Amino acid sequence: MRVYLHKDFHGALSCGFQYLKDQYGMDALKSYWKQVARNCYFGLSRALREEGLLALEEHWRRIFGIEGADFELSYQGETLVLEVKRCPAISHMKDNGYPIAEDFCEHTRVINEEVCHRAGYKASCSYNQEAGSCVQRFWKQEE
Repeated sequence: MRVYLHKDFHGALSCGFQYLKDQYGMDALKSYWKQVARNCYFGLSRALREEGLLALEEHWRRIFGIEGADFELSYQGETLVLEVKRCPAISHMKDNGYPIAEDFCEHTRVINEEVCHRAGYKASCSYNQEAGSCVQRFWKQEE
């Protein structure tokens, strides 16, 4: 089975992010990312709420597997940890000379937080955009 993968999508997103920030400001860009999380990742939020962290683990394995990312998934207690050693988006944009929005990686943090919030979970993301690496953590929100 052939999987369709159009990595240039990352470059288009990056340009769009920079445009939105330049024209409307960072608050508008963050609002856009939250809207993306609510609309595009509705199913992931639902799966996380119903199935727990396994839903996120399966999501990341599928997405990063398709993209050929260098990543590791593990659990530290009740926390799912995703370590992205070589981000496929950043790598593709660098390899092809695309401009990278100054806050490109911030979308990961904002979208993860919104997806998780809607499912009763929390998320954090520490990233090094220049290196194209990050560590994302996901855990159940305390009641």
